[in-house]
Amino acid sequence: MIISTIIMVASFLLVFFEIVSVLTVFHSCRNVSCSVSSSQKISAREDGYLIREYWETEIDFELDGNYRSAVIETSTFCQKGQVLNCYYYPRRDLVFRKRDIRSVLRAHSITAFSVGVLFLLLNLFFRLTQLGGIIIAHTAEAIAVVLALAFASFGVGFIVYSVNAFRHLRGSRVTKVRAEIADIVRKAKRHNETVRYTYYPIYKYDLGGFEHTVQSKLGREEPPKKGKFETLLADKKKGGLVEYKDVGASLALGICFLAITALLIYAVAFM
Repeated sequence: MIISTIIMVASFLLVFFEIVSVLTVFHSCRNVSCSVSSSQKISAREDGYLIREYWETEIDFELDGNYRSAVIETSTFCQKGQVLNCYYYPRRDLVFRKRDIRSVLRAHSITAFSVGVLFLLLNLFFRLTQLGGIIIAHTAEAIAVVLALAFASFGVGFIVYSVNAFRHLRGSRVTKVRAEIADIVRKAKRHNETVRYTYYPIYKYDLGGFEHTVQSKLGREEPPKKGKFETLLADKKKGGLVEYKDVGASLALGICFLAITALLIYAVAFM
């Protein structure tokens, strides 16, 4: 009980101070209206593969009667004269858009806040259900219930994903397109000294009289061949690709998880 209380107080203080920190940043930021003066595409490559791509956008804004310029990174091209709603952070002399708020927060803020909230919720759960007493008296039943809830969540999630995928893949808004692999994005994931690469093809295809260039959301362990043509599914209205990974396997996993859940519930009920 004492340990639980200490954890709850520590988690509350952690969440409280992180919220105060974030609110302090927001309070010190000033809303500024920025006008785009130029937008240039920047592409970084390594071993011939595209590893990073963004638009280097130069903006002008007025602050305390003085006109200033800054450069921000945007994910899309911005027209000259386009007005962007941005924030100015005096402590770091930084201009950023609302979606980039994480750039001005401490690196550990999101993690610390998430961990603090998680421990508070777990502590609340244990107190409300008195799970501590259940674990002492009925260890096996408590573990089975927790596993059943976890497996049920996984099962429902996989099945919802699969049903949603089947609905989109076979809908009337989907059409087949012949797409060319125009480029390849390579992303690296490092673990100690081991580097693992994932490759994402960038497709170019025509749909509705317009040329579309879209990066695939599905990564591959082996690099595809640039210039190769593939038949894909695209959304007739939005023009983007309709992609889902391992739909059949996800459905099978969902059914298996729900079957295991049923077995665990049966075991608990007749223990």
